[in-house]
Amino acid sequence: MAVRLALVLAAALSVQPGLAQADLWRQVHTGPSAALQPHTVTLAPSQEKSIARLLKSRVSVDGWCDSAADDEWLKHLSFQAIPIAPGVKALLVEGGTGCARSGQGANGAMWLIRLDGLRPTLLASPQQMFGGWLFSVQPTASKGYRDIVLAWHMSAFEQALSYFRFDGRSYGRISSAVLHTDDNDGTTIVLQSPAHP
Repeated sequence: MAVRLALVLAAALSVQPGLAQADLWRQVHTGPSAALQPHTVTLAPSQEKSIARLLKSRVSVDGWCDSAADDEWLKHLSFQAIPIAPGVKALLVEGGTGCARSGQGANGAMWLIRLDGLRPTLLASPQQMFGGWLFSVQPTASKGYRDIVLAWHMSAFEQALSYFRFDGRSYGRISSAVLHTDDNDGTTIVLQSPAHP
């Protein structure tokens, strides 16, 4: 009896992470929503320079550009205020040209930065596979910061999705899925198997 109970418990525990990840994706809406959307902001030149310095210092770590000497992409960054937590000035920063953006334009380098005056604090970067384009800001939160879903354009009918959660210090990818679109514009999210956090 004790052996059977141990086997049942082990089986339940091995299934639980998959169920938890499936629950994450059930909460992700595939249609457009006006709630929790970022909006473009204009920063002071000193704030832009401070962010550009931070991103330039991470070129070798983030792995988007071959040479730190090629600074052209740093001159075309876009900044969006992103509502991840009340009272927090958070910016979604995207590379607009060159090595920081793909040829077709949808996929590219992204950084999530909290801005305290002139001081930028990095919350997520390409080092954590934070890239592509913003799919949604979720109403669910961890440690006071909302979850984020990013998409990576793969084809006209498929987008790779990555689910990011805040751990108190930075965002990390906790699950991945694929968004399939059929010929009638119907969409389905399929959990990646095995899920790669």
